[in-house]
Amino acid sequence: MHIYPFAISSLLFLISSPIIAGDAISANQAIDHPVTIPGSVINYLTKEIDSVYAECEEEGLIVSKAFEARPVELNSSVKALVVKPRSRCFCSNDECPMWVFDTLPQKAKVIFESSMAGLLTLSDKKTKGFPDIRVSGGLPSHGYEVRYVWDGTEYQEIYNQVWIWNPDRKCTEAEIEELKNGKWVKTSNVCLKV
Repeated sequence: MHIYPFAISSLLFLISSPIIAGDAISANQAIDHPVTIPGSVINYLTKEIDSVYAECEEEGLIVSKAFEARPVELNSSVKALVVKPRSRCFCSNDECPMWVFDTLPQKAKVIFESSMAGLLTLSDKKTKGFPDIRVSGGLPSHGYEVRYVWDGTEYQEIYNQVWIWNPDRKCTEAEIEELKNGKWVKTSNVCLKV
């Protein structure tokens, strides 16, 4: 009996527990039971390293070992992977780039990308049958939250909030941008009482 690598990676994909609504991936924690990253995703990451993360390439990193992946359950018909760096070279403080790939046989398509994320969470709320994605990070004194929804092809940003503690006002000041009726609406210096 001959076992093909694709069959093995497909089996591992099914055995590893997928990320489901309400689950989160942290930039600072290793993925439990990571799955093998398909060659098409490795090719994409290699190009990304060449153009954006050249300094990491200089450290002699092997792309297939520098990243880790976990299956994500977007809906019943789409197999996807969340991919994040295993190596801290790609990260800044407590945040790392993260991607979600639709893993079609022999091809991988990026359907979500965040250049820096502390935490990526799949929401219980769905848009067009796919869970919304929330990316957040920072500290209690300052941070951000960005929300994305499925547009039928990929995830699109619909909300972002940046906040910082203001000791003079004794509140957290926030700047919020929301996509409403196809236009971005900005609210500045909102005082969020804690």
